[in-house]
Amino acid sequence: MRLPAPPTELVPSERAVVLLSCVLSALGSGLLVATHALWPDLRSRARRLLLFLSLADLLSAASYFYGVLQDFSGPSWDCVLQGALSTFANTSSFFWTVAIALYLYLSIVRATRGPRAGRLLWAFHVVSWGVPLAITVAAVSLKKIGYDASDVSVGWCWIDLEAEDRVLWMLLTGKLWELLAYVMLPVLYLLIRKHISRARLTLVLALATLIAAFGSSFQYGYNVAAVNSPAEFMKEFYNETYYDRNSDYLSDFSLTLLWSLSVSMFPFGGFIGSLMVGFLVNKLGRKGTLLLNNVFSIVPAILMGSSEVAGSFEMIIVSRLLVGICAGLSSNVVPMYLGELAPKNLRGALGVVPQLFITIGILVAQIFGLRSILATTDGWPVLLGMTGIPAAIQLLLLPFFPESPRYLLVQKKNQVAARTALKQLRGWDDVDEEMKEIRQEDEAEKAAGFISVVKLFKMRSLRWQVISIIILMAGQQLSGVNAIYYYADQIYRSAGVNEDDVQFVTMGTGAVNVVMTVCAVFMVELLGRRFLLLLGFLTCFTSCCVLTAALALQNTISWMPYLSISCVIIYVIGHALGPSPIPALIITEIFLQSSRSSAFMVGGSVHWLSNFSVGLVFPFIQEGLGAYSFIIFAVICLLTTIYIFMIIPETKGKMFIEINQIFAKINKESEVHPDKEELNELPPPSTLKQ
Repeated sequence: MRLPAPPTELVPSERAVVLLSCVLSALGSGLLVATHALWPDLRSRARRLLLFLSLADLLSAASYFYGVLQDFSGPSWDCVLQGALSTFANTSSFFWTVAIALYLYLSIVRATRGPRAGRLLWAFHVVSWGVPLAITVAAVSLKKIGYDASDVSVGWCWIDLEAEDRVLWMLLTGKLWELLAYVMLPVLYLLIRKHISRARLTLVLALATLIAAFGSSFQYGYNVAAVNSPAEFMKEFYNETYYDRNSDYLSDFSLTLLWSLSVSMFPFGGFIGSLMVGFLVNKLGRKGTLLLNNVFSIVPAILMGSSEVAGSFEMIIVSRLLVGICAGLSSNVVPMYLGELAPKNLRGALGVVPQLFITIGILVAQIFGLRSILATTDGWPVLLGMTGIPAAIQLLLLPFFPESPRYLLVQKKNQVAARTALKQLRGWDDVDEEMKEIRQEDEAEKAAGFISVVKLFKMRSLRWQVISIIILMAGQQLSGVNAIYYYADQIYRSAGVNEDDVQFVTMGTGAVNVVMTVCAVFMVELLGRRFLLLLGFLTCFTSCCVLTAALALQNTISWMPYLSISCVIIYVIGHALGPSPIPALIITEIFLQSSRSSAFMVGGSVHWLSNFSVGLVFPFIQEGLGAYSFIIFAVICLLTTIYIFMIIPETKGKMFIEINQIFAKINKESEVHPDKEELNELPPPSTLKQ
């Protein structure tokens, strides 16, 4: 027979402390119960959960109070009852504490409302009362609760230390749920805090992003690839049209010249469109410019679609110029518009969406351009004319979405319209903090006023920003992306791909481009802009170097063509992650409102001039250097990488004004200057939200 445990020595000071804590706990719980009973207006669901937690705490305080007053000498009935009540109350308290945190998370972050919230409350009752009751009943019936004669429990009547599986029952009747609460509460707290401090992607913001990107950026990508597949049919149309007029066919030189003119009109139009950006976005606004830009898509779509019927190849050449203007405007205005609509925590992701739709446009054009679909004698006018469909959709839907709040407040001085736009975009009424940030930026720019392109180049405080966008936009186009696509078909054929199947492999490459750009949408806020740029350009550099060796050795080593295909795919992956989507986003972030439109003019002009130059010069480089032409692109990728590593800061999660202060230090312009440049009235860094 087991000897009775010796009585626990009760120190008066310990007894007093425990009794005081029980009284305070009972007092607090009683006040919460009283307020719930006296004031019906306070009986919300969240407060009801707090009421049940208070009842559990009140029961726990009462059981402890009784246990401390008693000098138990053995497992008497009142000892077991006190241990059972404290076990039930403590375990229930842990469950209700977690239930409150979980309810706040679901109602604030997941927006759980209505009947679902009612059912959730019943589930909390079942778990928070039922589980502790089941554990307590099991513990009592199995005689696990009793007098322990130790300092394990404050009440000294809890788990019988001589019982079997006492460690398991200690966990089940207290510590397990306590540990669970310690783990879950901080996690839920951080998630709620993160949600409250970060704006979310509302339906209005998501639809505005999709409509702007589909109606504008999609067309850019579509028109880049739309003329590739039906090229032979279009050249035949040029020849036949000329014959119908002059009873003679075009010479090879004249036909090549006309076709080159048709192709090159697109980047030339893009250059013209970039030059129009500054005037239009300041005069019509970001949304207004996108709506006007649809004219440069719908009109050429009609012209190209009817060119065969009209017997005019001139209509195609003029149309290519017009869709180029459309692409030049959209490639600059859409990132600017979305960058100003988005909250800072979503600015990177939404800033990549235009590039995503460019890649989708290329892929759709490749699909429709299959010889079995629209790359036919009769189908090519339809293929070219389809570019007007996204423009028509945007023209119908975009007017229902808000203009850029920054444009409305800073440039139009319309506070009411800016506040209304922010409320629509954020999905809540409290936009004072963001309005304050925009006004801060406005105050910082008042001295400078509107900054033209000429002034942009003259301002010392913007020197490294301007150099950065020139380097990034030139590096994007001069990194060899067009050359890779030019060489891709030849590489696929050398690897043994059938002539008829090359188009499908090319389409697969386009699909890889889309998938990796989708990855960039999610990775840009996780890894940051700088990291993706470095990763992308380094990947392109490595791919160009290995591809050069593979092309040089493909006739001597049998597996080299397969290595070449791998290099093409890896290059496309690298370019889609950083060099393609990030530069336009960087322009949005490193310039303030007064200089942003001019910066996009500069960046867009560099982009399209570089694009045009590669198209013009690369055939000669390829003819002279052959496979070794990729060494030039590898050097450009390496130099761009070095520049990014040394100069470009990380802009993720920072306000526009914070980013400009970083560049102010790089430009050695951190102090207020008498010539009143763009950063003259910036508040000190300590006043900005870190």
